[in-house]
Amino acid sequence: MPTLRSIQTILFLTPFFALMSCNISNKKSEPVWSDLPEEISLETLKQTDFVTTLENPISENKNIIYAPAFLYAWDKIKEKLKSPIISGVKNSADFNILNKSISHQNSLTDKEYSATAEIADGAIIARAFFNKTLPFETKLEVLEEPINFGTTKVSAFGMYYYSEAAIKLTQILYYKDDNNFILKLVPKDNQHEIILVKGLDKYQTLTEAVKLTNNRVAQGKHEQMKKEFLWKYQIAHEDKFAIPSIKFNIATHYKNIEGQAFSTSDNKKHKVVEAYQRTGFILNENGAVVESEAVVEVDSASAGAIITHPKRMIFDNPFLIIIKRVDKTNPYFVMKVQNAELLTRK
Repeated sequence: MPTLRSIQTILFLTPFFALMSCNISNKKSEPVWSDLPEEISLETLKQTDFVTTLENPISENKNIIYAPAFLYAWDKIKEKLKSPIISGVKNSADFNILNKSISHQNSLTDKEYSATAEIADGAIIARAFFNKTLPFETKLEVLEEPINFGTTKVSAFGMYYYSEAAIKLTQILYYKDDNNFILKLVPKDNQHEIILVKGLDKYQTLTEAVKLTNNRVAQGKHEQMKKEFLWKYQIAHEDKFAIPSIKFNIATHYKNIEGQAFSTSDNKKHKVVEAYQRTGFILNENGAVVESEAVVEVDSASAGAIITHPKRMIFDNPFLIIIKRVDKTNPYFVMKVQNAELLTRK
């Protein structure tokens, strides 16, 4: 009986995404707004969770964070294994969803990320990377007074006083009332966008949340064709908006994927030894930063009536953040902000 050669498969992905205003200091000796905080473990947080795909079921009461690092890494595993992965009822639901998911594909253009794989010393090592910097034309206003997110006072930014500069980088994609609306922030590179959604109906996965968002955006486009609804999509002098500041750098091991045994169609057996991801995110008056990395190790030795009024668009209750290319369907960052655990308290 031939001896199975131990194959260690390590996949490493570090996507980086940033939006910043163009007047930020470049002095290396000074701390900059885009510096991520110290890494912490997801296990230290009680109200936040990661998902590997947009299709994973999500908790109703937790913050949910998605970045496609793990999916890009898993794609490289599939390429190097050369034979389709066979999974089934013996595998965890998370593993089966991971193996089938394609919702990350085409979220960036080929030129916006790199992915490589090589075999060295009995190991398959795959790496992927993207770095995206999207400066704002100007900074948004830092609000002097905090806003209440639920019962927690948090720092916020936006536009409390009419600003032509702020309006140039802001679009209302949908508006029903002050508890149901979608706001879009437009960076200098207008091929990318940050979409902020308040008032979505209940959803079981982030895929459903994105679909609900798309449906409301389509409704907004239809309404803008009607004169009586135009006021909803124009920012007037009395209108205001406020967005909580967010800053975190979180790492975790996916326990429902680590230890999963599987085989390929060529009858070779494998086991996921390590499934790790770190995601950092900053959203403030300067812009946003997303940074994420993933490591996977696979061992082959085992198995009413319309009334015009000022719009007060305050993100003071659960909302959704979607970051994507304008010309792509799939986002490359999604976060459900359900509670104040990751918000900047004041």
